[in-house]
Amino acid sequence: MKLLKRIVLIVLLIIFLSFIAIYLWLRTTAPTYEGHQELKGLTEEVKVFFDDYGIPHLYAQSAEDAYKALGYVHAQDRLFQMEMIRRATSGTLAEILGEALIPTDKLMRTLSIRKAAINSASKAFETIDAPYKKQTLAYLEGINQFIDEDRLPLEFKLIGFKPEHFSIEDVFITIGYMSLSFTSAISEEPLLTRIHNELGNAYMIDLGLDTTGTNTANTQETKESDIISQILAPLHIQELLPVPIWEGSNNWAISKERSVSGKALLANDTHIKYAQPAVWYEAHINYPGFEMFGYYLAGVPFAIIGHNDRLGWGTTIFPFDNMDLYRETSHPDNPMEYLVDDQWKAFQLDIQTIYVKDAEPVSYHLKYSHHGPILNEVYPHIGKEEQQPISLWWSLHNLENKSLEALYLMNNASDITAFEEAVSLVDIIGQNIVYADADDNIAWWASGRIPIRSEGINSKLILDGSHSKNDITGYYDFEKNPQMINPESGILVTANNKPHAVDGLVYPGYYAPGLRAERLSILLNTRNTWDLESMRQLQLDNLSERDTMIRNLIMNSLAINEINSEGESFAHALKYFKDWDGKSGVGSVGATIYNQILYHVLYNAMADELGANYFDKNVSRAVVRSGIRKLVTNESSIWWDNVSTAHTTESRTDAFTAAVYKSISSLKEQLGDNPSLWQWGRVHTLTHIHPIGRQKPFNLLFNVGPFAMAGSNDVIDKESFKYNSSGEYAVGSGPAMRFLLDFSNTDAAWSVIPTGQSGNVMSLHYDDQARMFVEGSYRKQIMDKNELQDLKLLILSPLEKE
Repeated sequence: MKLLKRIVLIVLLIIFLSFIAIYLWLRTTAPTYEGHQELKGLTEEVKVFFDDYGIPHLYAQSAEDAYKALGYVHAQDRLFQMEMIRRATSGTLAEILGEALIPTDKLMRTLSIRKAAINSASKAFETIDAPYKKQTLAYLEGINQFIDEDRLPLEFKLIGFKPEHFSIEDVFITIGYMSLSFTSAISEEPLLTRIHNELGNAYMIDLGLDTTGTNTANTQETKESDIISQILAPLHIQELLPVPIWEGSNNWAISKERSVSGKALLANDTHIKYAQPAVWYEAHINYPGFEMFGYYLAGVPFAIIGHNDRLGWGTTIFPFDNMDLYRETSHPDNPMEYLVDDQWKAFQLDIQTIYVKDAEPVSYHLKYSHHGPILNEVYPHIGKEEQQPISLWWSLHNLENKSLEALYLMNNASDITAFEEAVSLVDIIGQNIVYADADDNIAWWASGRIPIRSEGINSKLILDGSHSKNDITGYYDFEKNPQMINPESGILVTANNKPHAVDGLVYPGYYAPGLRAERLSILLNTRNTWDLESMRQLQLDNLSERDTMIRNLIMNSLAINEINSEGESFAHALKYFKDWDGKSGVGSVGATIYNQILYHVLYNAMADELGANYFDKNVSRAVVRSGIRKLVTNESSIWWDNVSTAHTTESRTDAFTAAVYKSISSLKEQLGDNPSLWQWGRVHTLTHIHPIGRQKPFNLLFNVGPFAMAGSNDVIDKESFKYNSSGEYAVGSGPAMRFLLDFSNTDAAWSVIPTGQSGNVMSLHYDDQARMFVEGSYRKQIMDKNELQDLKLLILSPLEKE
């Protein structure tokens, strides 16, 4: 018996010691926030203070030392994120994650972002003759030194690989990834083309998408709608990529006349797919003649959003259309040729080889027309004999890409004139840049080179590639981009909404419905002056006036009264619906009922024409969401009639009645007979998913959440989800940061990010902002060095032996 006890004790001791050993080993993979570290290439010491949330405050004596140090500390917190963005955008995920990622790699290689990045980098860095180039190289050296130290985060150990050094091409790859996030054409145009060609223009009109007389280019419509639907079917980039994609944003600026402090105010919340780690990395950099507190993208040295004591800016997507799809005409006897203006041209071929973990490499031919890459290879569902090649024209493939230089100049601008000149250089990325400064200016510029298309071209449909008259003819000068400086109203707002016309022309794009912009504009004019606290409440606003209007339309429908006979829980549910205030707080019952009803209203209107499966895949796309208000308020819309019932004509009232009945029945089955328990927070939840956390049991270690989440689609606090019949609304995207700035005190801007500063699971700052974010709290962005003296300090010193 004593022997058995000894054996058990020994086994327990071994297990305990093993856990201790594993923990101690894991701690060696954690970021270093204090102490001394030698850094190769430094000329002088750099002090890095880490505040209570792990944000680095870098104090250097030169720009190159500062950016070398930034690269180093950025890598120790976000190296795996840098690597995933690089591999996802380059199409090399299968090399480390296996053959399941081959389709994703094919898709991203076909989009040719890496090819464009290599071309841009080789041209821009042919000579190292500008400060932004030297600072970029210093940043990369900092990243690569961290890689060489072999203190890699846990993810690299689990997958079993060591990343290669980062290069200039990788910086441009990351900017290309950002550019992909800022365009919707490749996912929205096929849906529009299907509605236009298969159903007719009357259906487009009722969604606010009238195309009559605008498209003289698209004449081959016989079987195009089938091809388009097949193109769209596998293309859900959000689901394919293990890195987050941008989806929208809010920003606004308020003049000194409308500010409590008498100085300009600035606000921004960028809407991006939630993931772990969060997109933004905050850092504060100070060296002689320069200071910036910014939000940085993994792998890019300059702040995408930032401020100092002189100026600040925020950004939202300006979703102008910088992509076109073309249907090429193949030679009937030679598939390697295609028709252009009655002449046959040869496709260009590029042999792609995808290396695959634990499997043989996969090679395939990637074809290009003069418009761009042929997409068919990445869409196996097309595959019909009569199909024609579909090519992608994208400005990324055709412009120089000066975005890196533009970011440097924005970071280093001293006034509004220099900043505007910097913004004018942004070419491949459509941004609404809202600006404010200490000189009491506020401004807005829509950035990006906007393509010029011939009159009559509808860029939202697939164009006939056989005629050069359908091609892009050039780009507008920056002065023709939408912009505004110091408006009389004292308020500037952007929320991915359609901009004002320029010379009578509204540039084509995939704009948001305008609900957030409308709501912001209304609320900003409800009071004379604003401060940070009132702007915080504005960022968290989740009331939808459109949705309360739709609720009223439904409740005023005569057929609704018949449902009251369905029982007590039906009556209680209807009362919650009727009394709903339009807000989507976590305790709201009305929000739960409304969103289920809205799905079924849209289903009853559109699924018979589009098909149930196709409808479910596309109901949450911008094209549909943008048309909800116009559709639902049009009692005579062609969409209301069910085309599958030949002898009856269904009405909007029929669709409303059926939707209410179906929704309440479904919610009773899902959540129980007591409607008071149908709170929004039970069904609208947020989990920040790490790429490795997609697989169990790693989700328990790497994922953050779930959290009951306020907010909804198309409100200011846009916590977006997909409309569906299940009644479970996983939050897919929302604010990737919330930022508020008052130029009366630039040392104390307010900020919060969704999870934490570090992407390293062993860091104390992996998820220390998650609860704050959900609850609508903020923390201060410290810029006063005196407030940093008692915090953790990492001293980076020049390598002694150099």
